[in-house]
Amino acid sequence: MRYVALFVWIFWGIPTLAQVAPNVTVQVPDDATTVGQPAIIRVKVLVPTFMPSPPVFPSLERENLLVRLPERASGPVSEAIEGETWSGVQRSYRVYPLTAGIFDLGAQQVVVTYADPDTHAPIQTTVDLPRITFEATVPDAARGLDPLIIATGFDVTQEIDGERTLNSGDAITRRLTARISGTTPMLIPQLMPDLQGTLLRSYPKEPKLTETEHRGVLSGQRVDEVTYLAQNGGDTQLPAVSIQWFNLTSNAVETIEIDAIDLTLVPPKAPPPDAADIARYLGWIAVLAGIFWTLYRFGKPRLNTWKSRRRQTYLASPKHALDQIKAGLQAHDLKTVYTGLEEWKSKADWPADSAELETALTQIGAAIYAQKKPNKADWNAAGLALDRMRHSSEKAHTAALPPLNP
Repeated sequence: MRYVALFVWIFWGIPTLAQVAPNVTVQVPDDATTVGQPAIIRVKVLVPTFMPSPPVFPSLERENLLVRLPERASGPVSEAIEGETWSGVQRSYRVYPLTAGIFDLGAQQVVVTYADPDTHAPIQTTVDLPRITFEATVPDAARGLDPLIIATGFDVTQEIDGERTLNSGDAITRRLTARISGTTPMLIPQLMPDLQGTLLRSYPKEPKLTETEHRGVLSGQRVDEVTYLAQNGGDTQLPAVSIQWFNLTSNAVETIEIDAIDLTLVPPKAPPPDAADIARYLGWIAVLAGIFWTLYRFGKPRLNTWKSRRRQTYLASPKHALDQIKAGLQAHDLKTVYTGLEEWKSKADWPADSAELETALTQIGAAIYAQKKPNKADWNAAGLALDRMRHSSEKAHTAALPPLNP
């Protein structure tokens, strides 16, 4: 009788145990999901009794996947299995692929605690999930986008804090805010372009990402902010920004343009000299003063001597006599003219014909002795005669010079 009971327990007890094992199913989208859009994955856990504690679901986190649990992600469910009502919990995941490709989530498990059908004692077991795979694709029109932004709405605004003309050390802040709807703001790239050159020094802040969800639809914004400090003088600009994105509503690529900001930087003022600079300047001043004093002390007598000799040479030259004649003609001073003419005759090495000048002077002298005012034409004639006499004298002087290469 003992063996009969054991036989009955083996053949009837094993099906009973198999029947009370949790029933776990997974629902995965059949169609490919667009990058940045959610793939809804549902994991359902059913038991024949009840669960004294909720099941421990896997996170499904993987590289290039963003997993979000919407409001009321987990909820009670019931289902008829082999004529009996099983109850349990279903969890819905919103999985956002960030790149294109086939995603395999690998081995996943769920920990289930449920009541024993006979004793109602809690039983905890780990159940392997069916393999979860799905595909993410990019619309044909968006394949050339880099970075890849696919959303139902996207816009970028710009704010500038500070003046467009900056002195050295002044700062200006540029803030770009991108708002996106229909997907996660994690897809928004860096908005602020790198700044080239040395006129400005940039101090970027950490980007601020804010994500919101409304009725299972993600949206959010990214804020990039950089403060620029003026370093040197000149003209520069904060570069323009151009971003392309794919609009899921219109199924077309759209472009957002943010204008550049022109800046004028005032050159920095020279810093005041320190003690070392002042000492160096005073040293140079002392050296230069010593040089000038030496030149003045020893050079002035020699300069005066040279000037005196040059003066004496000039006074003894025929040129001085010609200049005296010219000054007398300009002042209508006949005495000075005759004095210069006699001096010139005595000093000129190459006397020229002065008859024309003397004839004009005779006409002037006759008018003076007749107590008449000489005609202006007579003075002009005397001046022209002096010019011809000077030219003739210089020509004779040049002709008398020895050849340079005999």
